[in-house]
Amino acid sequence: MYLKNKIIKFTIIITLYALLTQSCFSTLISNNEVDFQIKSGDILYVGGNGSGNYSNIQDAINDAYDGYTIFVFNGTYDENIIVNKSISLIGEDCATTIIDGGNNGNTVKIISNNVTFSDFSVKKGGIGLYIVQSSNQTIKHNRIIDNWEGIGLYKASDCIIQSNIINSNFFEGINPIESDLNYIIGNSISDNLQGIFLSKSEENDIYANNIKGNTRGIEIRSSSNNNHIYHNNFKNNYEDNAFDECSNSWDSGYPSGGNYWDDYNGEDNDGDGIGDTPYSIDGGSNKDYYPFINQSGWNQPPFAPSDPSPENGSNEVDINADLYWTGGDPDPIDNVAYDVYFGTNSTPPKIVDNQTDTNFEPGELNYNTTYFWQIVAWDNLGASNKSSIWQFTTTNSVNTPPNTPSKPIGPIFGIIKIAYNYSSLTTDEDNDNISYGWDWNGDLIVDSWSNWFLSGNECNISYSWNEPGIYQLRVKAKDIHYSESNWSEPLTVTINTENHNPDIPKIDGPKTGRTGKSYKYTFYATDQDMDNLYYYIEWDDGTNTGWIGPYEHNINVSVNHFWSNIGTYTIRCKVKDTYEEESEWGTLEISMPKNRITFGLGFFQWTFNHIFKFNFKF
Repeated sequence: MYLKNKIIKFTIIITLYALLTQSCFSTLISNNEVDFQIKSGDILYVGGNGSGNYSNIQDAINDAYDGYTIFVFNGTYDENIIVNKSISLIGEDCATTIIDGGNNGNTVKIISNNVTFSDFSVKKGGIGLYIVQSSNQTIKHNRIIDNWEGIGLYKASDCIIQSNIINSNFFEGINPIESDLNYIIGNSISDNLQGIFLSKSEENDIYANNIKGNTRGIEIRSSSNNNHIYHNNFKNNYEDNAFDECSNSWDSGYPSGGNYWDDYNGEDNDGDGIGDTPYSIDGGSNKDYYPFINQSGWNQPPFAPSDPSPENGSNEVDINADLYWTGGDPDPIDNVAYDVYFGTNSTPPKIVDNQTDTNFEPGELNYNTTYFWQIVAWDNLGASNKSSIWQFTTTNSVNTPPNTPSKPIGPIFGIIKIAYNYSSLTTDEDNDNISYGWDWNGDLIVDSWSNWFLSGNECNISYSWNEPGIYQLRVKAKDIHYSESNWSEPLTVTINTENHNPDIPKIDGPKTGRTGKSYKYTFYATDQDMDNLYYYIEWDDGTNTGWIGPYEHNINVSVNHFWSNIGTYTIRCKVKDTYEEESEWGTLEISMPKNRITFGLGFFQWTFNHIFKFNFKF
């Protein structure tokens, strides 16, 4: 019995020893134990064939967070949606991505700030698209048709309504009520009761719109003052082109001018394209003091095409070279198309017309042959400009194009109008110098060529996007003979309108303890944009976690740590979001005033001998 009791005591000692030492061993195995909770990307898809895509738009909006982008594939979506988050809602094509309200209430209602809505057809609503008590909306490239009212704004400000087709709505095409400081730009507004109707709305800019075929082109009432209306075409509006009982500006001074009115009867004796007498606006004393004689008389022609590739006068050009040039238009809302003249004659014939791309593939050319080419640019209002006639001569030997460049490396999330750096590299079997062509918008057309690099040297370049969206970034390479590689794999980049720094993280956990013992600390941070967050933790003992994550915002992140020396420590933590914006440091003061009790073999030997009353050595 005596021996049995001793054995029981021995067993207890063994168990106690194991329990006391377990945490020390586990701490040695893993000093920092991190609970990862990873959130998926900020892009949701509606329609299409993708696994996990949503079937309707409202469900995707309900699951989105501020800053998300929702991409909607072609199809008809029979629903009435409410946009109550700061998101980008983008359709695949405005002609074939249709939201049909079924004549049952408003089709699209926007009640949150900072929404982008583009490339949809919106139809059969009480109001097709209704912006209510919110600001900073961007409404572009939509077809707003067959509604009771097209686009309504109520107490809305700083919104951009641009390049939409707004027609065949029973009442107003665009109807701002108590809405100030908005921009209505470059829209086609036709076949409505009133093209635009302003009520109690001030300091709005209305320009570059085509307003035609309405009962009344534009109507302004009820203390809607200090609006600026210029560079619009008013044509074939049945009752009258404009009615204004308030006080507004109807031109942009001289020589910028006012609007085009198809019922203006004045003369232009000085030939400057602007009428010599004002155009009177019905309803009050307002006048357009500088009316244009011709439709879109303010329009400027496109830029003369320039920067040819191959360069003018080039020799040894590869027989598979493509043609590139720089185009554009000084009027930012104009669309530009190009005619291509190409051949072996010094006055080359036109072989393509009305293409929108700034490149052309002539096919395989002849060796050792001189080619001539010219580009003529046209805008959508019929103005044109042309390049010089350029020439190049092809090589007389076989050339190997560069290898396909590596997939671009760089940020996959960003904010509009902020430049981000990207890189790629490739080699050329002929050891030719290489230029990299970057496609920034995913249309498989080179938007910009880099300088020349040695074969195998990395190309670094920066770029900023002006509009939010999802972009497929690719790169290709050409050698000094203008022979091009294939496109690289794409890098998907999501660009949003704005971003905020994350909030300062909070730290919770034991404030005192023993050295050598592992303690669990909890870190918590939120982000106004609901972005994923990365944590960086400093333990004030010369160690840190590095950046860990990503985690969803607004959750607890737990990390274990132990300190080896007695002392007072300040735990510091900061977080960053997916756009690399960092918070300020959060801190927690802790102390380790005592050493951890350790039980070595000497203690175990003494305990054994004391229990059993004889000398035993291990």
